[in-house]
Amino acid sequence: FRSKEYVGATTGEMKEYTTKYEDTLVELARANDIGFVEMRAANPDLDTWMPGTNVNVVIPTMHILPDAPRRGIVINVPEMRLYYYEKPEEPPHTFPLGVGREGLATPIGRTFIMSKIEGPVWRPTKRMREEDPTLPIEVPAGPGNPLGTHALYLGWPEYRIHGTDKPFSIGRRASSGCIRMYPEDI
Repeated sequence: FRSKEYVGATTGEMKEYTTKYEDTLVELARANDIGFVEMRAANPDLDTWMPGTNVNVVIPTMHILPDAPRRGIVINVPEMRLYYYEKPEEPPHTFPLGVGREGLATPIGRTFIMSKIEGPVWRPTKRMREEDPTLPIEVPAGPGNPLGTHALYLGWPEYRIHGTDKPFSIGRRASSGCIRMYPEDI
């Protein structure tokens, strides 16, 4: 017996929002589970920090599903988005990501989740410590931990899907190759 896969080509729907004086595109992106690059691409003429009052902002919450098996976790690195097929016959949950910066790309391919850790300890890699000798040997669980509150350890050594202490990095190529998620999404 094989369950049916979700057959839709998209998930979500486009939205619009009228700004208040204090709104920023960065905050609106996080409030709507959108990455920074997605928000900027949908609103290229708006100022990131001061879009203005009573300005219509496009909230790009509709996504074309990647051409991949529709089960488990599917990550579209170029799109900086994770798709989680919790129930194969239903649309996936989708989340914005921060991925590897230039020269430190997020790996592409198949892997698996080796373990799930609440309150992970961050240990900078040898490369990180060579680049910045002031980094500590390790950062215990808690508020300043670059892995955030939760981490999924993958079959690729040194790569994880994890939270972050820098939520503004979501929707950007800013990591050392790991896959970052908003703290509320991980």
